[in-house]
Amino acid sequence: MKKFKTLKYALVVALFVGFTGCDSMLDGVEPSTSVSSEVVLTSEDGVNALRASMYSKIHENFSMHTEYFVGPSAFSDETRNRPGSTRYQALNNATGTSGGTAHLNNWGLYEIIQDANLLIGAVDPSVFEDPATLDQYRGEALALRAFAMHIMVRVYGYEPGNFGQGDLEGNWDAGIIIRTEPTLDLSDADLRPRSTVNEVYTQILNDLSTAKTLLAGRNSDNRYITEAFVDGLTARVNLYAGNWGAAATAAQNAIDNFPNSLENTATGVADMFDERTSNAHSEALFLVVINPDTEGGGYNNSGPATYTADGFLAQLPTQFLIDKYDAADHRLGWYQDCTTTQLNPLTSPTNCDAINTNGFAITKFRGEKGNSVDDLPMMRLSEMYLIRAEGLAKDQNNPAAGVPDLETLRTARNVGAVPASALASQQAFEDFILDERMRELGVEGHRFYDLKRLQRDVRNPDGSLKMRAESYRILAEIGSGLRNVNDQLVENPGYE
Repeated sequence: MKKFKTLKYALVVALFVGFTGCDSMLDGVEPSTSVSSEVVLTSEDGVNALRASMYSKIHENFSMHTEYFVGPSAFSDETRNRPGSTRYQALNNATGTSGGTAHLNNWGLYEIIQDANLLIGAVDPSVFEDPATLDQYRGEALALRAFAMHIMVRVYGYEPGNFGQGDLEGNWDAGIIIRTEPTLDLSDADLRPRSTVNEVYTQILNDLSTAKTLLAGRNSDNRYITEAFVDGLTARVNLYAGNWGAAATAAQNAIDNFPNSLENTATGVADMFDERTSNAHSEALFLVVINPDTEGGGYNNSGPATYTADGFLAQLPTQFLIDKYDAADHRLGWYQDCTTTQLNPLTSPTNCDAINTNGFAITKFRGEKGNSVDDLPMMRLSEMYLIRAEGLAKDQNNPAAGVPDLETLRTARNVGAVPASALASQQAFEDFILDERMRELGVEGHRFYDLKRLQRDVRNPDGSLKMRAESYRILAEIGSGLRNVNDQLVENPGYE
Protein backbone atom coordinates (compact mmCIF):
# COMPACT_ATOMS: atom_id res chain seq x y z
CA MET A 1 0.00 0.00 0.00
CA LYS A 2 1.30 3.43 -0.87
CA LYS A 3 2.21 5.74 1.97
CA PHE A 4 -0.11 8.70 2.14
CA LYS A 5 1.46 11.93 1.00
CA THR A 6 0.25 15.40 1.81
CA LEU A 7 -2.61 16.37 -0.47
CA LYS A 8 -1.57 18.97 -3.00
CA TYR A 9 -4.58 20.84 -4.29
CA ALA A 10 -3.85 22.61 -7.58
CA LEU A 11 -5.81 25.59 -8.75
CA VAL A 12 -7.78 24.59 -11.85
CA VAL A 13 -9.11 27.92 -13.07
CA ALA A 14 -10.55 30.95 -11.33
CA LEU A 15 -14.05 30.42 -12.67
CA PHE A 16 -15.98 32.01 -9.87
CA VAL A 17 -15.66 34.10 -6.75
CA GLY A 18 -17.60 33.00 -3.70
CA PHE A 19 -18.82 35.13 -0.81
CA THR A 20 -17.92 33.33 2.40
CA GLY A 21 -17.88 35.90 5.18
CA CYS A 22 -20.16 38.53 6.58
CA ASP A 23 -18.23 41.50 5.19
CA SER A 24 -15.39 40.02 3.18
CA MET A 25 -14.90 38.35 -0.16
CA LEU A 26 -12.63 35.33 -0.49
CA ASP A 27 -11.03 34.53 -3.82
CA GLY A 28 -12.28 31.01 -4.45
CA VAL A 29 -13.06 28.78 -7.37
CA GLU A 30 -15.78 26.46 -8.60
CA PRO A 31 -14.84 23.70 -9.03
CA SER A 32 -12.11 24.55 -6.58
CA THR A 33 -9.42 21.92 -6.76
CA SER A 34 -7.67 19.25 -8.73
CA VAL A 35 -5.86 16.43 -6.92
CA SER A 36 -3.25 13.90 -7.88
CA SER A 37 -5.07 10.65 -8.57
CA GLU A 38 -1.80 8.79 -8.05
CA VAL A 39 -1.66 9.92 -4.43
CA VAL A 40 -5.29 10.23 -3.40
CA LEU A 41 -7.56 8.08 -5.49
CA THR A 42 -5.61 4.83 -5.60
CA SER A 43 -4.56 4.32 -1.98
CA GLU A 44 -6.59 3.57 1.12
CA ASP A 45 -4.86 6.32 3.09
CA GLY A 46 -5.48 8.79 0.29
CA VAL A 47 -9.19 8.02 0.04
CA ASN A 48 -9.58 8.22 3.81
CA ALA A 49 -7.88 11.62 3.72
CA LEU A 50 -10.20 12.75 0.93
CA ARG A 51 -13.20 11.71 3.02
CA ALA A 52 -11.81 13.65 5.99
CA SER A 53 -11.28 16.66 3.74
CA MET A 54 -14.91 16.56 2.62
CA TYR A 55 -16.16 16.60 6.20
CA SER A 56 -13.64 19.18 7.39
CA LYS A 57 -14.79 21.64 4.74
CA ILE A 58 -18.10 21.89 6.60
CA HIS A 59 -16.64 23.47 9.72
CA GLU A 60 -13.97 25.36 7.77
CA ASN A 61 -16.59 27.15 5.66
CA PHE A 62 -18.31 30.17 7.19
CA SER A 63 -21.36 29.42 5.04
CA MET A 64 -21.70 26.04 6.75
CA HIS A 65 -21.31 27.11 10.36
CA THR A 66 -22.18 30.65 11.49
CA GLU A 67 -23.97 31.67 8.31
CA TYR A 68 -25.89 28.39 8.20
CA PHE A 69 -27.09 28.71 11.80
CA VAL A 70 -27.28 32.41 12.63
CA GLY A 71 -27.75 34.17 9.29
CA PRO A 72 -31.40 33.18 8.65
CA SER A 73 -32.36 34.40 12.13
CA ALA A 74 -30.59 37.74 11.77
CA PHE A 75 -32.18 38.29 8.37
CA SER A 76 -35.68 37.72 9.74
CA ASP A 77 -37.15 38.49 13.17
CA GLU A 78 -35.43 36.08 15.57
CA THR A 79 -32.29 38.04 16.47
CA ARG A 80 -31.03 41.61 16.54
CA ASN A 81 -27.73 43.34 17.29
CA ARG A 82 -26.87 44.12 20.86
CA PRO A 83 -26.27 47.89 20.95
CA GLY A 84 -22.63 48.53 20.18
CA SER A 85 -22.18 45.35 18.13
CA THR A 86 -22.11 45.22 14.35
CA ARG A 87 -21.87 41.60 13.26
CA TYR A 88 -24.74 40.76 10.91
CA GLN A 89 -26.06 44.29 11.27
CA ALA A 90 -26.54 44.39 7.48
CA LEU A 91 -28.78 41.34 7.74
CA ASN A 92 -30.73 42.86 10.62
CA ASN A 93 -31.33 46.04 8.66
CA ALA A 94 -31.48 44.55 5.13
CA THR A 95 -28.86 47.06 4.00
CA GLY A 96 -25.98 46.86 1.58
CA THR A 97 -25.66 46.64 -2.18
CA SER A 98 -28.19 43.84 -2.36
CA GLY A 99 -30.27 44.62 0.70
CA GLY A 100 -28.29 42.30 2.94
CA THR A 101 -28.77 39.12 0.93
CA ALA A 102 -25.14 39.18 -0.20
CA HIS A 103 -24.33 38.11 3.33
CA LEU A 104 -26.11 34.81 2.74
CA ASN A 105 -24.19 34.01 -0.45
CA ASN A 106 -22.59 30.57 -0.35
CA TRP A 107 -21.29 29.74 -3.83
CA GLY A 108 -18.11 28.45 -2.17
CA LEU A 109 -19.85 25.20 -1.20
CA TYR A 110 -18.66 23.79 -4.52
CA GLU A 111 -15.49 22.92 -2.61
CA ILE A 112 -17.49 20.31 -0.68
CA ILE A 113 -19.12 19.14 -3.89
CA GLN A 114 -15.71 18.68 -5.53
CA ASP A 115 -14.50 16.34 -2.77
CA ALA A 116 -17.81 14.51 -2.90
CA ASN A 117 -17.57 14.09 -6.66
CA LEU A 118 -14.10 12.59 -6.33
CA LEU A 119 -15.35 10.02 -3.82
CA ILE A 120 -18.42 9.23 -5.91
CA GLY A 121 -16.83 8.88 -9.32
CA ALA A 122 -13.04 8.80 -9.26
CA VAL A 123 -11.88 6.35 -6.59
CA ASP A 124 -10.33 3.11 -7.84
CA PRO A 125 -12.74 0.33 -6.72
CA SER A 126 -9.77 -1.89 -5.78
CA VAL A 127 -8.62 0.50 -3.03
CA PHE A 128 -10.61 -1.25 -0.29
CA GLU A 129 -10.67 -5.01 0.17
CA ASP A 130 -14.25 -4.77 1.40
CA PRO A 131 -16.45 -3.05 -1.23
CA ALA A 132 -18.86 -2.03 1.54
CA THR A 133 -16.36 0.60 2.74
CA LEU A 134 -16.33 2.41 -0.59
CA ASP A 135 -20.13 2.07 -0.81
CA GLN A 136 -20.39 3.78 2.57
CA TYR A 137 -18.07 6.61 1.54
CA ARG A 138 -19.96 7.12 -1.70
CA GLY A 139 -23.25 7.20 0.17
CA GLU A 140 -21.89 9.85 2.51
CA ALA A 141 -20.57 11.87 -0.43
CA LEU A 142 -23.88 11.71 -2.30
CA ALA A 143 -25.71 12.97 0.78
CA LEU A 144 -23.24 15.79 1.39
CA ARG A 145 -23.39 16.80 -2.26
CA ALA A 146 -27.18 16.94 -1.98
CA PHE A 147 -26.91 18.87 1.28
CA ALA A 148 -24.59 21.50 -0.22
CA MET A 149 -26.72 21.87 -3.35
CA HIS A 150 -29.90 22.37 -1.33
CA ILE A 151 -28.28 25.00 0.88
CA MET A 152 -27.19 26.88 -2.24
CA VAL A 153 -30.36 26.55 -4.31
CA ARG A 154 -32.54 27.93 -1.54
CA VAL A 155 -30.34 31.06 -1.50
CA TYR A 156 -30.19 31.72 -5.23
CA GLY A 157 -33.51 30.33 -6.44
CA TYR A 158 -37.20 30.17 -5.61
CA GLU A 159 -38.64 26.89 -4.40
CA PRO A 160 -40.42 24.58 -6.87
CA GLY A 161 -43.86 26.00 -7.55
CA ASN A 162 -42.90 29.53 -6.50
CA PHE A 163 -41.39 30.67 -9.79
CA GLY A 164 -43.99 33.41 -10.27
CA GLN A 165 -43.27 34.89 -6.84
CA GLY A 166 -40.98 37.72 -7.92
CA ASP A 167 -42.45 41.06 -8.95
CA LEU A 168 -39.89 41.81 -11.69
CA GLU A 169 -39.82 38.57 -13.68
CA GLY A 170 -42.54 36.00 -14.20
CA ASN A 171 -41.75 32.31 -13.76
CA TRP A 172 -38.11 32.85 -12.76
CA ASP A 173 -36.82 29.29 -12.32
CA ALA A 174 -33.02 29.62 -12.43
CA GLY A 175 -31.23 27.58 -9.77
CA ILE A 176 -27.53 26.79 -9.49
CA ILE A 177 -24.91 25.02 -11.60
CA ILE A 178 -25.07 21.24 -11.26
CA ARG A 179 -21.63 19.64 -10.90
CA THR A 180 -21.61 15.85 -10.60
CA GLU A 181 -18.34 14.96 -12.33
CA PRO A 182 -14.99 15.02 -10.51
CA THR A 183 -12.53 17.69 -11.59
CA LEU A 184 -9.28 15.87 -12.26
CA ASP A 185 -7.73 18.11 -14.86
CA LEU A 186 -7.90 21.62 -16.22
CA SER A 187 -9.99 20.37 -19.14
CA ASP A 188 -12.71 19.24 -16.72
CA ALA A 189 -13.34 22.81 -15.55
CA ASP A 190 -15.85 23.86 -18.17
CA LEU A 191 -18.14 26.87 -18.01
CA ARG A 192 -21.81 26.07 -17.51
CA PRO A 193 -25.11 27.91 -17.13
CA ARG A 194 -27.39 27.65 -14.12
CA SER A 195 -29.71 24.66 -14.18
CA THR A 196 -33.38 25.16 -13.39
CA VAL A 197 -34.59 24.76 -9.82
CA ASN A 198 -36.56 21.65 -10.79
CA GLU A 199 -33.45 20.11 -12.35
CA VAL A 200 -31.48 20.82 -9.18
CA TYR A 201 -34.16 19.31 -6.96
CA THR A 202 -34.33 16.23 -9.18
CA GLN A 203 -30.56 15.80 -8.85
CA ILE A 204 -30.72 16.27 -5.08
CA LEU A 205 -33.49 13.72 -4.60
CA ASN A 206 -31.77 11.22 -6.92
CA ASP A 207 -28.56 11.57 -4.91
CA LEU A 208 -30.44 11.02 -1.67
CA SER A 209 -32.23 7.96 -3.03
CA THR A 210 -28.93 6.34 -3.97
CA ALA A 211 -27.34 7.39 -0.68
CA LYS A 212 -30.15 5.74 1.28
CA THR A 213 -29.50 2.45 -0.48
CA LEU A 214 -25.76 2.64 0.12
CA LEU A 215 -26.14 3.61 3.79
CA ALA A 216 -29.01 1.27 4.71
CA GLY A 217 -28.69 0.23 8.35
CA ARG A 218 -25.83 2.63 9.15
CA ASN A 219 -27.22 4.69 12.02
CA SER A 220 -24.92 4.17 14.99
CA ASP A 221 -22.45 7.04 14.53
CA ASN A 222 -23.93 10.48 13.86
CA ARG A 223 -20.47 12.02 13.41
CA TYR A 224 -20.77 10.78 9.85
CA ILE A 225 -23.67 10.75 7.43
CA THR A 226 -26.18 8.07 8.43
CA GLU A 227 -29.29 6.64 6.85
CA ALA A 228 -31.38 8.63 9.34
CA PHE A 229 -29.79 11.89 8.20
CA VAL A 230 -30.40 10.95 4.55
CA ASP A 231 -34.06 10.36 5.47
CA GLY A 232 -34.15 13.68 7.31
CA LEU A 233 -32.63 15.62 4.42
CA THR A 234 -35.03 13.89 2.03
CA ALA A 235 -37.87 15.09 4.24
CA ARG A 236 -36.55 18.65 4.33
CA VAL A 237 -36.00 18.83 0.56
CA ASN A 238 -39.49 17.47 -0.16
CA LEU A 239 -40.95 19.99 2.29
CA TYR A 240 -39.31 22.83 0.35
CA ALA A 241 -40.53 21.30 -2.91
CA GLY A 242 -44.12 21.07 -1.67
CA ASN A 243 -44.14 17.27 -1.92
CA TRP A 244 -46.12 16.98 1.29
CA GLY A 245 -46.74 13.24 1.41
CA ALA A 246 -43.15 12.40 0.51
CA ALA A 247 -41.89 14.81 3.17
CA ALA A 248 -44.05 13.18 5.84
CA THR A 249 -42.96 9.66 4.82
CA ALA A 250 -39.27 10.52 4.84
CA ALA A 251 -39.59 12.26 8.21
CA GLN A 252 -41.15 9.12 9.67
CA ASN A 253 -38.30 7.06 8.20
CA ALA A 254 -35.80 9.35 9.93
CA ILE A 255 -37.65 9.00 13.25
CA ASP A 256 -37.71 5.20 12.88
CA ASN A 257 -34.05 4.90 11.89
CA PHE A 258 -32.63 7.33 14.45
CA PRO A 259 -31.47 5.43 17.56
CA ASN A 260 -32.43 8.11 20.11
CA SER A 261 -35.68 9.81 21.11
CA LEU A 262 -36.77 13.31 22.07
CA GLU A 263 -35.49 14.72 25.34
CA ASN A 264 -38.44 15.26 27.66
CA THR A 265 -37.13 16.74 30.91
CA ALA A 266 -36.22 20.31 31.75
CA THR A 267 -32.58 19.34 32.29
CA GLY A 268 -32.43 17.08 29.27
CA VAL A 269 -33.79 19.73 26.93
CA ALA A 270 -31.70 22.56 28.38
CA ASP A 271 -28.47 20.54 28.25
CA MET A 272 -28.76 18.91 24.83
CA PHE A 273 -26.46 21.48 23.20
CA ASP A 274 -23.87 21.43 26.00
CA GLU A 275 -20.85 19.25 25.16
CA ARG A 276 -20.06 18.92 28.88
CA THR A 277 -23.21 16.89 29.58
CA SER A 278 -23.93 13.20 29.12
CA ASN A 279 -26.84 13.83 26.74
CA ALA A 280 -24.99 16.34 24.56
CA HIS A 281 -26.49 16.44 21.06
CA SER A 282 -28.63 13.39 21.76
CA GLU A 283 -31.11 14.60 19.10
CA ALA A 284 -28.54 15.34 16.37
CA LEU A 285 -29.11 13.32 13.19
CA PHE A 286 -25.76 14.62 11.94
CA LEU A 287 -23.17 16.20 14.22
CA VAL A 288 -20.00 17.89 12.99
CA VAL A 289 -17.56 17.25 15.85
CA ILE A 290 -14.75 19.76 16.18
CA ASN A 291 -11.43 19.44 17.98
CA PRO A 292 -10.77 22.93 19.42
CA ASP A 293 -7.02 22.27 19.53
CA THR A 294 -6.61 21.46 15.85
CA GLU A 295 -9.82 22.43 14.06
CA GLY A 296 -10.86 25.77 15.48
CA GLY A 297 -11.38 27.20 12.04
CA GLY A 298 -11.14 30.74 13.38
CA TYR A 299 -14.11 30.16 15.64
CA ASN A 300 -12.76 32.54 18.25
CA ASN A 301 -13.67 35.28 15.79
CA SER A 302 -16.41 33.88 13.59
CA GLY A 303 -18.18 30.88 15.09
CA PRO A 304 -21.84 30.67 16.15
CA ALA A 305 -20.93 31.11 19.82
CA THR A 306 -19.05 34.34 19.08
CA TYR A 307 -22.15 35.77 17.45
CA THR A 308 -24.75 34.64 20.00
CA ALA A 309 -23.46 33.91 23.50
CA ASP A 310 -19.70 34.25 23.75
CA GLY A 311 -17.12 36.72 22.56
CA PHE A 312 -18.79 39.62 20.77
CA LEU A 313 -22.31 38.50 21.73
CA ALA A 314 -23.59 40.31 18.66
CA GLN A 315 -26.98 38.69 17.97
CA LEU A 316 -29.51 38.41 20.79
CA PRO A 317 -32.99 36.84 20.76
CA THR A 318 -35.75 39.33 20.05
CA GLN A 319 -38.68 39.86 22.36
CA PHE A 320 -40.81 38.60 19.47
CA LEU A 321 -39.05 35.22 19.76
CA ILE A 322 -39.06 35.07 23.56
CA ASP A 323 -42.79 35.83 23.67
CA LYS A 324 -43.48 32.66 21.66
CA TYR A 325 -42.74 30.47 24.70
CA ASP A 326 -45.06 29.45 27.52
CA ALA A 327 -43.63 29.91 30.99
CA ALA A 328 -43.33 26.14 31.55
CA ASP A 329 -41.60 25.42 28.23
CA HIS A 330 -38.43 23.40 28.78
CA ARG A 331 -36.91 25.20 25.79
CA LEU A 332 -36.56 28.39 27.79
CA GLY A 333 -33.47 26.63 29.13
CA TRP A 334 -31.80 27.63 25.86
CA TYR A 335 -31.71 31.27 27.01
CA GLN A 336 -29.79 32.89 29.86
CA ASP A 337 -28.96 36.33 31.18
CA CYS A 338 -26.26 37.54 28.81
CA THR A 339 -24.00 38.61 31.67
CA THR A 340 -23.63 34.96 32.78
CA THR A 341 -23.35 33.16 29.43
CA GLN A 342 -19.78 33.91 28.46
CA LEU A 343 -17.36 31.12 29.21
CA ASN A 344 -14.48 32.82 27.40
CA PRO A 345 -15.50 36.48 27.51
CA LEU A 346 -13.89 38.94 25.18
CA THR A 347 -16.04 41.78 26.42
CA SER A 348 -18.27 42.58 29.34
CA PRO A 349 -21.73 42.56 27.77
CA THR A 350 -24.07 45.47 28.37
CA ASN A 351 -27.40 46.66 26.97
CA CYS A 352 -28.74 43.17 26.35
CA ASP A 353 -32.09 44.25 27.76
CA ALA A 354 -32.40 46.68 24.85
CA ILE A 355 -33.23 43.65 22.65
CA ASN A 356 -35.36 41.66 25.09
CA THR A 357 -36.57 42.64 28.54
CA ASN A 358 -34.83 39.73 30.28
CA GLY A 359 -31.46 40.53 28.73
CA PHE A 360 -31.34 36.98 27.37
CA ALA A 361 -28.66 35.52 25.13
CA ILE A 362 -29.11 32.29 23.17
CA THR A 363 -27.06 29.47 24.68
CA LYS A 364 -27.43 26.76 22.05
CA PHE A 365 -23.86 27.72 21.12
CA ARG A 366 -21.67 29.08 23.87
CA GLY A 367 -18.16 27.70 23.31
CA GLU A 368 -18.14 24.93 25.90
CA LYS A 369 -15.27 23.21 24.10
CA GLY A 370 -13.06 26.27 24.47
CA ASN A 371 -12.00 29.07 22.12
CA SER A 372 -15.65 29.71 21.29
CA VAL A 373 -15.84 26.30 19.63
CA ASP A 374 -18.96 24.12 19.56
CA ASP A 375 -19.89 20.93 17.77
CA LEU A 376 -22.45 21.63 15.06
CA PRO A 377 -25.78 19.76 14.99
CA MET A 378 -26.68 20.15 11.32
CA MET A 379 -30.10 18.53 11.75
CA ARG A 380 -32.09 17.39 14.77
CA LEU A 381 -34.79 14.81 15.44
CA SER A 382 -37.34 17.42 16.49
CA GLU A 383 -37.36 18.89 12.98
CA MET A 384 -38.71 15.57 11.71
CA TYR A 385 -41.83 15.85 13.88
CA LEU A 386 -42.40 19.37 12.61
CA ILE A 387 -41.95 18.32 8.98
CA ARG A 388 -44.24 15.33 9.40
CA ALA A 389 -46.93 17.47 11.03
CA GLU A 390 -46.84 20.07 8.26
CA GLY A 391 -46.60 17.46 5.52
CA LEU A 392 -49.54 15.38 6.73
CA ALA A 393 -51.78 18.40 7.33
CA LYS A 394 -51.15 19.74 3.83
CA ASP A 395 -51.17 16.40 2.06
CA GLN A 396 -54.58 15.54 3.54
CA ASN A 397 -55.82 19.15 3.52
CA ASN A 398 -56.72 18.63 7.16
CA PRO A 399 -54.96 20.40 10.07
CA ALA A 400 -56.00 17.61 12.45
CA ALA A 401 -53.73 15.19 10.56
CA GLY A 402 -50.69 17.07 11.81
CA VAL A 403 -51.71 17.24 15.46
CA PRO A 404 -50.28 13.91 16.75
CA ASP A 405 -46.71 14.72 15.68
CA LEU A 406 -46.92 18.27 16.96
CA GLU A 407 -48.22 17.05 20.30
CA THR A 408 -45.48 14.44 20.57
CA LEU A 409 -42.94 17.24 20.32
CA ARG A 410 -44.86 19.66 22.51
CA THR A 411 -45.40 17.06 25.23
CA ALA A 412 -41.66 16.38 25.31
CA ARG A 413 -41.10 20.14 25.71
CA ASN A 414 -43.72 20.40 28.50
CA VAL A 415 -46.23 22.59 26.67
CA GLY A 416 -49.00 20.10 25.93
CA ALA A 417 -51.84 20.13 23.47
CA VAL A 418 -52.15 22.07 20.24
CA PRO A 419 -54.74 24.82 20.91
CA ALA A 420 -58.08 24.64 19.13
CA SER A 421 -57.41 28.00 17.47
CA ALA A 422 -54.60 26.39 15.45
CA LEU A 423 -57.10 24.02 13.83
CA ALA A 424 -59.52 26.65 12.58
CA SER A 425 -58.06 26.60 9.05
CA GLN A 426 -55.04 25.54 7.04
CA GLN A 427 -53.74 29.09 7.33
CA ALA A 428 -54.09 29.01 11.12
CA PHE A 429 -52.29 25.68 11.29
CA GLU A 430 -49.46 26.92 9.10
CA ASP A 431 -49.14 29.99 11.34
CA PHE A 432 -48.90 27.72 14.37
CA ILE A 433 -46.32 25.47 12.69
CA LEU A 434 -44.20 28.53 11.91
CA ASP A 435 -44.36 29.59 15.57
CA GLU A 436 -43.48 26.07 16.73
CA ARG A 437 -40.54 25.99 14.37
CA MET A 438 -39.32 29.26 15.91
CA ARG A 439 -39.65 27.86 19.42
CA GLU A 440 -37.83 24.66 18.54
CA LEU A 441 -35.39 25.61 15.78
CA GLY A 442 -34.47 29.21 16.57
CA VAL A 443 -30.92 30.06 15.43
CA GLU A 444 -30.56 26.69 13.71
CA GLY A 445 -30.80 27.96 10.15
CA HIS A 446 -34.50 27.99 9.32
CA ARG A 447 -36.51 31.15 9.90
CA PHE A 448 -35.77 33.22 6.78
CA TYR A 449 -36.04 30.16 4.55
CA ASP A 450 -39.33 29.11 6.17
CA LEU A 451 -40.79 32.50 5.34
CA LYS A 452 -39.37 32.39 1.82
CA ARG A 453 -40.64 28.89 0.95
CA LEU A 454 -44.14 29.79 2.19
CA GLN A 455 -44.13 33.11 0.33
CA ARG A 456 -44.47 35.12 3.53
CA ASP A 457 -43.30 38.69 3.93
CA VAL A 458 -40.21 39.14 6.07
CA ARG A 459 -41.02 41.39 9.00
CA ASN A 460 -39.12 43.10 11.77
CA PRO A 461 -39.66 42.00 15.37
CA ASP A 462 -42.14 44.86 15.91
CA GLY A 463 -44.25 43.60 13.01
CA SER A 464 -43.27 46.30 10.54
CA LEU A 465 -42.54 45.21 6.98
CA LYS A 466 -38.91 44.51 6.22
CA MET A 467 -39.13 42.83 2.82
CA ARG A 468 -42.10 41.79 0.73
CA ALA A 469 -42.23 38.17 -0.37
CA GLU A 470 -42.34 39.47 -3.95
CA SER A 471 -39.21 41.58 -3.56
CA TYR A 472 -36.31 40.67 -5.82
CA ARG A 473 -34.10 40.88 -2.72
CA ILE A 474 -35.55 37.58 -1.44
CA LEU A 475 -33.02 35.96 -3.78
CA ALA A 476 -29.30 36.54 -3.36
CA GLU A 477 -27.30 38.30 -6.03
CA ILE A 478 -24.96 36.21 -8.19
CA GLY A 479 -22.65 39.22 -8.57
CA SER A 480 -20.41 40.59 -11.29
CA GLY A 481 -17.36 38.78 -9.93
CA LEU A 482 -18.91 35.44 -10.86
CA ARG A 483 -20.53 36.59 -14.10
CA ASN A 484 -17.39 38.29 -15.43
CA VAL A 485 -15.55 34.96 -15.54
CA ASN A 486 -18.53 32.90 -16.71
CA ASP A 487 -20.64 34.64 -19.32
CA GLN A 488 -23.15 31.76 -19.22
CA LEU A 489 -24.31 32.80 -15.76
CA VAL A 490 -27.50 34.86 -15.68
CA GLU A 491 -28.10 37.29 -12.83
CA ASN A 492 -31.16 37.12 -10.61
CA PRO A 493 -33.89 39.68 -11.40
CA GLY A 494 -33.37 43.18 -10.09
CA TYR A 495 -29.58 43.06 -9.80
CA GLU A 496 -28.63 43.73 -13.43
